[in-house]
Amino acid sequence: MFVAFLAALLLAWSVHVRRRPREPGSRSELLLRYVLVGYCGIPMVIVALLFLAHPHEGAELLGVEPDHPFGLFLGWAYLGMSLMAASALRFKGLYLVGPAITWSVFFGGATVVHVGMEGGVHRMGHGELLMVLGAHALVSVLLVTALWTSGLLRSVGQPIARS
Repeated sequence: MFVAFLAALLLAWSVHVRRRPREPGSRSELLLRYVLVGYCGIPMVIVALLFLAHPHEGAELLGVEPDHPFGLFLGWAYLGMSLMAASALRFKGLYLVGPAITWSVFFGGATVVHVGMEGGVHRMGHGELLMVLGAHALVSVLLVTALWTSGLLRSVGQPIARS
């Protein structure tokens, strides 16, 4: 599901860029905002709220005891991360560095955890491996690449701009 959602986001971004030509750095920043708001932000706020509303099911997904505080801690952290990403709808420029780094590390780590938990790449089915790589690793690569090519990392010392 999330891979199809990501594909739809990338399609929407490409249509947006074609209809309103921009400079290369601003196209990268726009991609960064699309991924942050449309993938890491609003949908993940919903996931976090579902996780907090149903902590027993969330704990089962994590493989921890239902009353273990780690599950609820993760739910609140996930909510904070997703609200930070959704704020890219309002803020642009240097603000995007924080959520982009946070989510790229999260999804990069999630890729390692999923592949490691399944006993390695060779024990995963092709479909499952593609889902992990598409839903996690690709998002991490997109965020890092868009952040790097946007030129935002060269903007140190400038104030955070509003949309």
